[in-house]
Amino acid sequence: LDCRANQLTSLDISNNTSLTSLTCNDNQFTSLDLSQNTDLTWLVCRDNQLTSLDISNNTSLTTLDCNDNQLTSLDVSNNTSLTNLYCKYNQLTSLDLRNGNNTNLLLMASYNPFLYCIDVDNVTWSNSSIQNLHWHIASQSFFSEDCVVK
Repeated sequence: LDCRANQLTSLDISNNTSLTSLTCNDNQFTSLDLSQNTDLTWLVCRDNQLTSLDISNNTSLTTLDCNDNQLTSLDVSNNTSLTNLYCKYNQLTSLDLRNGNNTNLLLMASYNPFLYCIDVDNVTWSNSSIQNLHWHIASQSFFSEDCVVK
């Protein structure tokens, strides 16, 4: 389903349970319910006004592009098939990448001025990923295996 570049403010795809690909960028969504779309492998929802995005049921997801929204948190810990994550230009304060598949992930998470600690599978590997240009994060961001302050 490709419905990009419209003036849509809502989208009901709850009955499209076999949907595998959704491109809905350049609209005016503030929310997107993907809970019934468990076969989704491709999601491009950049350039909207999303404040939250729950993809916990979308375990087949391989590509997520949610650049240019208003997201404050993003949790991909259930998305073990994820290989491409683009979440630049948001308002992220929380990013949980602990899905057991970080070594296969391309990450673009720069331009999130409030994102400091990023939860990852392995801090050492994640730091080397930056050096190898597989991961891009903001200069103030750092990695931890548990960002929760104890």
